[in-house]
Amino acid sequence: MKNFKFKLNFLFNLLKKNKVLKKTNIFLDNTKKLLKLDNIKKKIFEKNFKSYIKNFKINYLFLFASIIFFWYLIYLSFPGILHNKSDQNYFTKILKEQYDLEFSLTPEISYSILPKPHFQINDVIIFNKQEDFQKEIAQVKKLKVYLSQKNFLKKQKLKIKSIELFETNFFINKLDIIFIKKFLNKGFYRKPLIIKRANLFFQDQDKNTISFLNLKKINIYHNNKITQDILTSNGEIFNIPFNITWKQDQNKLEKNTNIKFKKIKLNITNLSKLKNNIKENKLQIYFNRSRYMIDYDLNNKKVNFVSNNSFIGNNKIIFSGKIFFDPFNFNIDSSLDSIKLKQLIFKNMFIKEILSNEFFLNENFNGVINLNVDKLEKNPLFDSLNISANFAGQTIDLSNSVLSNKRIANLIFKKGILFEEKNNLIFKGNLEFVINDLNKLFNKFVVPKKNRKDFNKINFEIMVNFTNSEFKILKIVNDNFKDKEFQEIDDLIYEFNSGGIKITNWIEFKIFTNKIISSYSG
Repeated sequence: MKNFKFKLNFLFNLLKKNKVLKKTNIFLDNTKKLLKLDNIKKKIFEKNFKSYIKNFKINYLFLFASIIFFWYLIYLSFPGILHNKSDQNYFTKILKEQYDLEFSLTPEISYSILPKPHFQINDVIIFNKQEDFQKEIAQVKKLKVYLSQKNFLKKQKLKIKSIELFETNFFINKLDIIFIKKFLNKGFYRKPLIIKRANLFFQDQDKNTISFLNLKKINIYHNNKITQDILTSNGEIFNIPFNITWKQDQNKLEKNTNIKFKKIKLNITNLSKLKNNIKENKLQIYFNRSRYMIDYDLNNKKVNFVSNNSFIGNNKIIFSGKIFFDPFNFNIDSSLDSIKLKQLIFKNMFIKEILSNEFFLNENFNGVINLNVDKLEKNPLFDSLNISANFAGQTIDLSNSVLSNKRIANLIFKKGILFEEKNNLIFKGNLEFVINDLNKLFNKFVVPKKNRKDFNKINFEIMVNFTNSEFKILKIVNDNFKDKEFQEIDDLIYEFNSGGIKITNWIEFKIFTNKIISSYSG
């Protein structure tokens, strides 16, 4: 009985202990949960505190930045407050000191901080100061003077960062050439200058315009990395777009100029070097497959030049001449080894593009070019060519030019004028076909013996439209048969001009010529 009670008590105590243990575990679990909750609360507090501090810092920084920006705007506004229209003499002075140019400024002066702090001055004139007078060389509709952001709080202590000229007309004559050369030679260090929308008029002493350039933009600056003064520009001359780059080394001993006419595939490079106090000038011209290497000497009145190593395609050309500035005219003598006549006349883009755009057919382009071609390639009738081209105003006079074949005949241009009419490039000529050996002529054109008549020359008038490659015969006259009318020749001329007879090769030309010669047999 006692053993049973003992076991019962032991079991009861054990259960009681387990209950206490269970409660203890529950208590411990609850305590852990509380600790975790405190940690979460602590983390939430820390996170909110950090966010508050962060927002506080952002707000503080934003406020501080706003104050700084506000004061910066006030600082930028000071030049406009301290300087007004009465300070035009001051601006003239600082422009003269930095750019060494004579500016005449109007009181129309305004200030703006956008896009960069600058003064704007309207209706400005630039002068070339000569001995006893000031010559106007530029009219500027709008001048912007950009400022270095230093000394804004001090009156008349401004530093110029750069200037821009808008809608500028330049008026240049030969007296200004020395002024321009001096301006370029001095370099552009701390003299950045941009010119937008400009026209350049080159004039004679009577202020008549000789040539005209339209310039979209001119950029003048000093490149510190390569220590070079650089001028770049793009524009148009005689409606032909071009790009120009001019460079000068730091020691002012070497100058390089490059002009590109992409439309007509023309590239011009000029190199000037000062070596042992002797100036060397070389001009390189690349046009399609042709290249011209020219040595020249330049002074205030004229240019003397010579080339002994130039090529038109694969054919060598030698030429020399002079170009005079006032009045503008030139005289050039040249000789060429060989050339294809058809390529020269009908397929040359130089004629179709440059002449049609009034590059040479210009009232101020005057001079003479003499060209002697020793050999005409793939020409079945003529061996050589001598061109005498007199550029006179808006025409080119080709009179006295000659296509020669000493064994058979010569074709002499008694009168020949090249001109532009309704956007067409036209040649009208009175030509004389002088026979050197009549029998050889008959054999060349396979004239039947029964149709061979004695004569020594034939005159004919022609008109050629180079723009659309049209060729028309206006008249054919044989001095040996002046008193006779030849209806057959008139019919041939009419049929040829109306397109009924086409001449595209030597055989067709030979047949046509044979018919004309045979017509005189009656």
